[in-house]
Amino acid sequence: MRAKDFNRLTGFGKFALIINIFCVLLLVLAYLATYISPLVVPQMAFFGLLYPFSLLANFLFLFYWLLKRRKYFLISLITIIIGFSYMSRFIQFTILQREDETKETEIKVMSYNVRLFDLYNWTQNKQTRNEIFKLLANEDPDVICFQEFYQQDQSSSWNFKTRDTLVQFLKAKNFAEGYTVNVNNNKFFGLVTMSKFPIVANDHIKFENDQSNSFLCTDLLIQNDTIRVYNAHIGSARFSQADYEVMGTEGNYKTWPHQKSTDDPQIFTRLTHAYKKRVAQTKSLLTHSYTSPYPVIICGDFNDTPVSFNYRSLTSNYIDAFTLSGTGTAGTYCAIPMLRIDYLLHSDFFNSYDYQTHEEELSDHRAISAILEY
Repeated sequence: MRAKDFNRLTGFGKFALIINIFCVLLLVLAYLATYISPLVVPQMAFFGLLYPFSLLANFLFLFYWLLKRRKYFLISLITIIIGFSYMSRFIQFTILQREDETKETEIKVMSYNVRLFDLYNWTQNKQTRNEIFKLLANEDPDVICFQEFYQQDQSSSWNFKTRDTLVQFLKAKNFAEGYTVNVNNNKFFGLVTMSKFPIVANDHIKFENDQSNSFLCTDLLIQNDTIRVYNAHIGSARFSQADYEVMGTEGNYKTWPHQKSTDDPQIFTRLTHAYKKRVAQTKSLLTHSYTSPYPVIICGDFNDTPVSFNYRSLTSNYIDAFTLSGTGTAGTYCAIPMLRIDYLLHSDFFNSYDYQTHEEELSDHRAISAILEY
């Protein structure tokens, strides 16, 4: 834009243009964050986290300059168009489902971080757990991947034999387990994959850089085909109670029994550490998946947004089912609208349709599901 055009602006107009340029810069940095590993420049990941806010700000400036009939609207418009593909990872409008008539077999796959079935909310945990059971019974998935699963083997006053109860009423009765925490040899925390189909092999891989996170690899025999399902829980920032208080939310700091309590908020330090460890964990998962002799399905809580280095790594070889048949914003983390950190991905052997983010808020995450056909 020419200098004389800038000089014609009022004082507020000049201030608005400067802020507009700043917001454009934030949006460009968010785009770049998907290409730069947090191991190299960890601070770049923060710009990806801010993407929804940067995008919204640029839309507001776009409309502001249009109302003012100024050509400055082109600054935000061009930047938004350049990164249009990023927007499609957050918002989809699927009118027609994409069933493929050439495909003969279909399976319904669900992924759900159940936050230990509300174990630590002692006044409501049985009610919440029963509501989760009701959701699962209604949806009747062929394959369900649970993260933050809790199983108590021995009887107690709480009687939290979750897995045993699920086996009783779900048609998906076959299960594989991968626990990272064992308290008193009878309280188990981790991953469980349940299936209507026979499980022919399974393996539980723990990450070296986080004792709470891992992935479960399960091979299913579906008619004459073998399908490999990965159930992953990639590391979170592990915010403390003090961190959540600074952010103005109750949070979920009680999830893991070994997590230490602290009164010192360290939000940015924890986020930076989390971004780095997630790179290694995602790489470990993907490296393992590349050796699979079978078609692959990947489900889980990845704790990274669609504008991140790890998401780009995941979707370089696998298809995000939401981008094929999702509708709306599909945020999976209940506390923050539009924050999608749970994914259902698959190899191109499959076609996926009827992707859903389930509206029930029975955990701090919403369940997701899709129908995969081949």
